[in-house]
Amino acid sequence: MATHSDGILSAILILIIPVLLTVPLRVLWSWWIGNEPEHLHYKERFTSVIDSGYPIKDFRQELDRTARQYEIDMERQTRIETDMLHPLDMRHFLLVPSLVVWPILSIPAGFVFIPLIPVTRFFEWVLIEKKLLLLVLKVVKKTTGWDVVWMDRPGDPTRPPEPVIAAIHRLPITVLLGVFAYLIVSYLSFSFTIISIITIGVYVILVAAISIIRAATSGSLVFIDARNRKVIPADSFVEQLIGPWVGVGLIFLLSRQIALSSTIRDGTLADPSYFAMTVVLVLYIATLIGISLELAFFRTRGAVVEKRFESQIEDIMSPDHYSFIRHLGKYQLSDDNDPANVPISTD
Repeated sequence: MATHSDGILSAILILIIPVLLTVPLRVLWSWWIGNEPEHLHYKERFTSVIDSGYPIKDFRQELDRTARQYEIDMERQTRIETDMLHPLDMRHFLLVPSLVVWPILSIPAGFVFIPLIPVTRFFEWVLIEKKLLLLVLKVVKKTTGWDVVWMDRPGDPTRPPEPVIAAIHRLPITVLLGVFAYLIVSYLSFSFTIISIITIGVYVILVAAISIIRAATSGSLVFIDARNRKVIPADSFVEQLIGPWVGVGLIFLLSRQIALSSTIRDGTLADPSYFAMTVVLVLYIATLIGISLELAFFRTRGAVVEKRFESQIEDIMSPDHYSFIRHLGKYQLSDDNDPANVPISTD
């Protein structure tokens, strides 16, 4: 019993190390983005613009003038704005150490990434070209009674976001799905090799399908829940569906696997500390896969998938286009083709 307890303690320490590394990484990130008083003043000004709901491009000259006033160069200004629009949290900083060990882990990551591309293309064919995702949208709309509208996302098309920050912002779900798949498959009483092969298969299918869905819903599509007076961006709706599985579910599975590792499997994976090391290994390999997916899919096919899906919605549903603005302390949902404004809650 003492040996098993020692193993669990070692496993916990192994899993805590990546968490502890997030502290200095967050400090370095804050410095890189900008944490001087003049940077904070610019953040306050930019926050007031995005909170108003009006297009950022309408205030571009004023924002640039504020940046020059505080002697902030355009590169720093773009980083600050991107960080405000695509904020990073502890989940993102858990992934950064993988960049240090990428020369070692790039080979296993490559073996997983090679089949991922054709499988992603297959799901694009099924979900987009065969309009299965459009059918799912119709079912969601009919079941919930929500309306489907267009609503521009915060951002300035004349000033693209910092691509590195925007890419990192999308990584956690892609990466944590790898850990989730591994924790599910590792319940099986197979050797580590067989478990790895099955995990790769499950992970490739999950990530390929979800990547297409996330790319398709990353644009201006928004649900209006009139009953509860809510505005729900389509990508947020997808995140809410996936979140519990890769969040609370992941913690539950991990803690249970560590505590019962010696009773649910044999061999080296029965050792809690060894199993914890494999979890960290999967986390970092999945990070490299996620980065590769950003470069090979989201930067090349992502916009194509988004536009094609939105074109299908426009042809079938013809959603109205709305602006969501705040004026004199009140939020308003305004039809761009109708001067009338309809107040709506932001809860």
